[in-house]
Amino acid sequence: MTTIVEALNRIARECSVKAPSSWVTATRTEHLELRDDFLSQTVSDIQDRLDLPSPIGAQTVITGDDSEAYALPTDFVRTQRDEYSVYDANLDRPCIAVPNDGDWSYIKDQGLAGLIRYCRITGYPENYSISFYNPPSASVSITVSYVSDKWMANAGTAGNIFTAEDDVLILPRRVIETGTVWRFRERRGLPYMDKYNEYELLIERLSNDSNTRRKVSFGDKESVRWQDLVPPFIPAS
Repeated sequence: MTTIVEALNRIARECSVKAPSSWVTATRTEHLELRDDFLSQTVSDIQDRLDLPSPIGAQTVITGDDSEAYALPTDFVRTQRDEYSVYDANLDRPCIAVPNDGDWSYIKDQGLAGLIRYCRITGYPENYSISFYNPPSASVSITVSYVSDKWMANAGTAGNIFTAEDDVLILPRRVIETGTVWRFRERRGLPYMDKYNEYELLIERLSNDSNTRRKVSFGDKESVRWQDLVPPFIPAS
């Protein structure tokens, strides 16, 4: 695997920057910009735009206890962009994500009935939580598929902080390198569109690969499920 140092050395050459003797302890402005600013921005952009496999993609299982809110793992960044990213095994269907506070307040105020379980994610990095309308009971398990903050590893352990010369990348190397290079060049007023276009092409290719061509088709089911016979909303009168 490619070490972060090897990637940063290639990035430095493409930015006409002399690599330091140690990227971990480097303090010059251009080195700090590459390591702490543009590399970090590229990692965040990839995490926001791509659903990649484990250990970047992860799952956690929430066991209900009749509470409305449950803490999410400290490495949680966002839910994966998939219909079943928050899946209720008891109801055999996904939970519906509520995008804003107004809709959440409306749902709770109206007391919507039926089999649909709604969810709302709030908080900030390392302190995210998920709330449910119709709180899950003790017999309910809900699986949350999410994107973690992991982007590097050391000795087989994934992490999110570059601290050692032998740390390796677990995000795609070319995407990291082109994304960091175009950001540095753009900030310095240098030609950058070639690297920007290459970066966007790589992002698009990875996005299509993970979200389309590898999408599982469950096909048609011959049997009729009891869940399909019950309407998702049952009026009070």
